[in-house]
Amino acid sequence: MSMHYQLYLVAHTHWDREWYEPFAVFRDRLVALIDLLLDILARDPQYRYFMLDGQTVVLEDYLEIRPERRAELEAHIRSGRILVGPWYILPDEFLASPEAIVRNLLRGHRIAQEFGAVMRVGYIPDPFGHIGQVPQILRGFGIDSACLRRGLDDHPCELVWEAPDESRVFLIYLRDGYDNAAWLPEDEDGFLEGVRRATDSLRPHARTPYLLLMHGTDHMQPRPWLTRAIAQANGKLEAAQIVQATLPDYIQKVRQHLDEDALPIVRGELRSPKRHHLLPGVLSTRLWIKQRNAQGEGLLERWAEPALAWAASLNSANRAEIERDRSLLRQAWVHLLNNQPHDSICGCSIDQVHREMVIRFDRSQELAQRVIADGLAHIADQIDTSRLTSEEVFVVFNPTTGPRSDGVEMELAGGAEAVDIRDEAGRPVPVHIVGRSEPGLRVAFLAEGVPSYGYKAYALQRIDRIDTSPSGQTPHLENEYLSVEVERDGRLTLHDKVTGVHFPQLNHFVDGGDRGDEYNFCPPPNDLLIERPSQPPTVRWLENGPARQVVEISTVYHLPATLSQDRRARSEDTVEVPITSRLTLWQSVPRLDIQTMIENRAQDHRLRVHFPTPFRIEQAHAEGAFEVVERSTKLPTVTEDWIEQPVPTAPMRGFVDVSDGNAGLLLAARGLPEYEVIPGPRGATIALTLLRCVGWLSRDDFPCRRGHAGPMLETPEAQCLGGYSFEYALIPHAGDWRDAFQQAHAFATPLRVVTITRYPGGLPSALSFLEIKPRELVVSAIKLAEEGNRLIVRLYNVDDRPIQGRLRLYRRFSHAWRTNLNEEILTELSPQDDVYTLAVRSHEIVTLAFEP
Repeated sequence: MSMHYQLYLVAHTHWDREWYEPFAVFRDRLVALIDLLLDILARDPQYRYFMLDGQTVVLEDYLEIRPERRAELEAHIRSGRILVGPWYILPDEFLASPEAIVRNLLRGHRIAQEFGAVMRVGYIPDPFGHIGQVPQILRGFGIDSACLRRGLDDHPCELVWEAPDESRVFLIYLRDGYDNAAWLPEDEDGFLEGVRRATDSLRPHARTPYLLLMHGTDHMQPRPWLTRAIAQANGKLEAAQIVQATLPDYIQKVRQHLDEDALPIVRGELRSPKRHHLLPGVLSTRLWIKQRNAQGEGLLERWAEPALAWAASLNSANRAEIERDRSLLRQAWVHLLNNQPHDSICGCSIDQVHREMVIRFDRSQELAQRVIADGLAHIADQIDTSRLTSEEVFVVFNPTTGPRSDGVEMELAGGAEAVDIRDEAGRPVPVHIVGRSEPGLRVAFLAEGVPSYGYKAYALQRIDRIDTSPSGQTPHLENEYLSVEVERDGRLTLHDKVTGVHFPQLNHFVDGGDRGDEYNFCPPPNDLLIERPSQPPTVRWLENGPARQVVEISTVYHLPATLSQDRRARSEDTVEVPITSRLTLWQSVPRLDIQTMIENRAQDHRLRVHFPTPFRIEQAHAEGAFEVVERSTKLPTVTEDWIEQPVPTAPMRGFVDVSDGNAGLLLAARGLPEYEVIPGPRGATIALTLLRCVGWLSRDDFPCRRGHAGPMLETPEAQCLGGYSFEYALIPHAGDWRDAFQQAHAFATPLRVVTITRYPGGLPSALSFLEIKPRELVVSAIKLAEEGNRLIVRLYNVDDRPIQGRLRLYRRFSHAWRTNLNEEILTELSPQDDVYTLAVRSHEIVTLAFEP
């Protein structure tokens, strides 16, 4: 070493809360680790620092077993010897919603502050790639640096990472991983040799004389001999000195030495698998987890938080009930966040881990439903329904932008031959009975013009005439926007009556083999694709009424039962896999809803549904975290040194869109995050993954990835045998995705009904709590502030250009501010004629706070 180097050694552990062992087993190891750490810190003042993986959930987990050691632990955090936060848990960024990521940081900050100090570095060492808005999210919490290893390739150690809104953070790239100095042995010669190897690997890629030695790895305990080994090594190292340090210390030192304006800039999402495994197959492993997670996030973000916030803003609010529900809401978020570490939500753990996740999902959703019921009931009880023409009254709530016209299905106690539904003006709505049972009726109707983030009241009358819903004769569905034909082979032809574009051969199922594992899809070399059912489909009408039309298509596929013994082909033995698709077309809604039910009896396979389009394109757009991401349909050029093969599949939040700028097809899905856009000479095809079934946590005998990604353990429940249901929707449109994404958000969050009694309340029969324009300004959160009674509204500009936003609330608030994501005040806002005007940069996230 000709230059004199300072080697910043960061002692740490990487804590996977559950993975190849369940939570309880790993927690036992966590307790032993922190016990040992506290003992080391008590007896060795030279052991200066230890980093607890950027998380704070480990503090809760430890103190549930060792509450008597809280004072010791807190003292070391306050003094800076133990570093915690800024996260609550380390999430998978593509599978957790952007608001869940914000809640994660909010809770992580609150816990770390309670213990004395937050580590102000965006430490995200192990997630499987990174969303593009991380720099802006971190900046929203006052964090201006990040440290990670996956998603980059041959970049230097020091970079600048830029979000779509041009927010930037200083980035430390862990080129050699978060464990490049984990394996240093206690003996003096071995320790020196390990240090030299680590520094020799980093020196060519570092711009400063400060190098980072990450002394820790998965579940690694602190080494009691570390300070002695450092002292011995410093006596023998030439032109170098080891300093036991913190990650913030290292970053500060490097930044003092650099001109950050001269550093390379990486922009947007980071998903390269060249140097570190990206493990993209986790997007489709155990897809039921992704579905349950999306359900839970939707209940909390779209219903429970807004319902509680609007109820709290009413003058009639009962503060004790509000605080009780706020506590329930916090606990619901805790249960959900505990399912979002990457080994959990990605489905890449042993079966027992994922069985335990079901209980957390259940508890989170039970609490969320309680808060929703309380909040909506409190609002509904204040609505003036005295002018409605019936004693039976109900309210339809809209949790999205509006005015919105969409279908509603509701349960009614008691019986009737037919029902009549009207709004306050006496206008009838399309309605019919869709089911009868001993307790009562199921009714479908079209709610028209339900106000933005608001509600509309309706009156219902039971009448004696027979409900004469016509029965269809041919498999043809039609409304004023779309017509749908079911072809003889069970596929669909969709005609967009607005643009005139035909989409044939839709809802086409394609099944192929998978010799990979929970981390990576890999087809066998002698694969066999199954694209046709083994017998003609059965098509039947379920409903053909004034509110909606419903057709069911039932097919059976004979799929190979498993892989061949050598895993190079699919087996000759086959099993029957029934697939049933239920098509729903609502009156006056430009969207075809599809529910597909599959009884999976096959193993080692991937089942996708294809949607061909006539659009020859090179880029597609998918909803991401606080943005819509444009991705190329072409794969990068690969050389032999890539550790993992890039794949054409990619993540999405709620939709993917293919268009030529004049017309397009948007595919929306509930909790199905993996898609592929397959280019072709006749046009691009969207493929949506419904099942990916494998039997191993990790294997190393397939060419798609070099080496293992975890222990080689059997995971039979990852074969996903049994019955599954999937929900997605087709939205053809003019223009591009901007002309259709609001329908995707409507599909993701159906309208909800609350039955009430007729009452002369203080709220009007129809009300918008919040109106926002233009459409490119998307609301992501309506909630109570973490502390106090302020209303928080978060929105982001989904467009590539700056916009002037306009926001109107249903009542006047005493004060309004722009805040950061941590809900700290930035600037005060003043309305003009009750309208707040906002200048919003391209892709900017804006948080507003309103004081009642």
